[in-house]
Amino acid sequence: MTDTETIFITTKKGAKIRILTPGEYDKLIQTITTNHLRTLLNICFFTGMRYVEIQRLHQHPEYWRRVRQVIYLDRSAQRRVKRTNPERWVPVVPQIQGELPYFFKNKQPPVIKVWNENLKRWAEKAGITTEGITPKMTRASIETWMYVAGLPMNEICLRQGHDKLTSLNHYQVISQVFTTAEIHEIKTRLAGWGGNP
Repeated sequence: MTDTETIFITTKKGAKIRILTPGEYDKLIQTITTNHLRTLLNICFFTGMRYVEIQRLHQHPEYWRRVRQVIYLDRSAQRRVKRTNPERWVPVVPQIQGELPYFFKNKQPPVIKVWNENLKRWAEKAGITTEGITPKMTRASIETWMYVAGLPMNEICLRQGHDKLTSLNHYQVISQVFTTAEIHEIKTRLAGWGGNP
């Protein structure tokens, strides 16, 4: 069953990735009864990092620069080996500042297959269609939210670690399909995110 009101991006290979609305994110997070998995979803969403980067972050707490409130990802910490930028600085936003210490005390994040199964199970429980529910949706969703919130494109690209063209092709146009209420809610939730990372 496909919900005609659902927002997706479609990859070059034809796979769909869900772009969560604020209401969908809330429904999804509320279905998770295990604290460390709820924390994991928040970290994935509000950092915009790839899932493998989240796994590496857990193995390397030193990536978190506590005083500066950033996560430093050198080339080895990032998913892709061939990168135009050898390093990335990911701001630790207010939504996760209190959760990072708990994240590092938790057990290792599950393998991506299990994480994908968890996301689909939680979506079903929340009454959200599972089409496009993948580990990539948190990264894609927060990037789209950042466009909606008015963050400069160069800042979004630096946070996300990819080039401007990729960002334009996948997310900027999608950011225009949110309802007025959703746009207001996204701007409220991401208030204070401006400035250079």
